[in-house]
Amino acid sequence: MAEPNIDKMLSLTNSKYSLSVVVAKRALQLKAGTPSALPVDQRAKIRNLVTVAMRELASGKLQVGENLIDEEKLAQDLQRTKQALLQAQTVHALERD
Repeated sequence: MAEPNIDKMLSLTNSKYSLSVVVAKRALQLKAGTPSALPVDQRAKIRNLVTVAMRELASGKLQVGENLIDEEKLAQDLQRTKQALLQAQTVHALERD
């Protein structure tokens, strides 16, 4: 399903490619645990993180620019999440034995 606010989102970026990159990076942030800028009642109906990212951008709650995505922090957050998951799996495996 096409996002109804696509024209508004395209006006915030200089190309479809830029829009795709911004939305994809925001979806990665959301997946890593960054809180959503959408109100809970709007967010509860949406399961797809890309759709959440697009709705955040269309709502004007996010700004497109260098400060939107902190690549280094995102990479660190993802690494911490992976390490925590691995530790939890190890502890769970040890508890079963």
